[in-house]
Amino acid sequence: MIVSEQFYQLIVMVLSGIAVGFIIDSVRLIVFSTPKRSSLRKWMMIFEILTWILLGGLTYYLLFWLKDGAWRAYDPLAQIAGIFLYQSFFQTFLRFVARILVNITWRPFWFIVRFIVTVIRHILQLLLNIVMFVIRPFVKIYSYLSYTFFKKLRYLKYNKKQQ
Repeated sequence: MIVSEQFYQLIVMVLSGIAVGFIIDSVRLIVFSTPKRSSLRKWMMIFEILTWILLGGLTYYLLFWLKDGAWRAYDPLAQIAGIFLYQSFFQTFLRFVARILVNITWRPFWFIVRFIVTVIRHILQLLLNIVMFVIRPFVKIYSYLSYTFFKKLRYLKYNKKQQ
């Protein structure tokens, strides 16, 4: 392997580190843009661990694609350097871009999902109220008849004991 190929692979690994930093930062931004009671925020730790596992698999695929699976000691160092570069230089600009993307895509999506859930909940509540309104006379009749039946049954049992 010639030096120019190694340099190219080093640059690719640094860029992948920058991408990993951006993706993790974006995942955190998306999670914290949801309401405090959302299930995504409750399961944030598991979601972030799954993201790290996915990114690790993608990094291995990148290594496999670039070097046919040959791993060098400078590869993880280059990726860590990329993450540090992201934190040092690119975070403010890319976080601004991520916030714009979240405000354009994620928040309207979340609003639509909450709106649909609210509409479905209100429709189900209305249907339940209608069913309860229709069933109410039958429940009243049943409760009255069952009460009188059990009252008579109790009276019959009482009389049987005395005889």
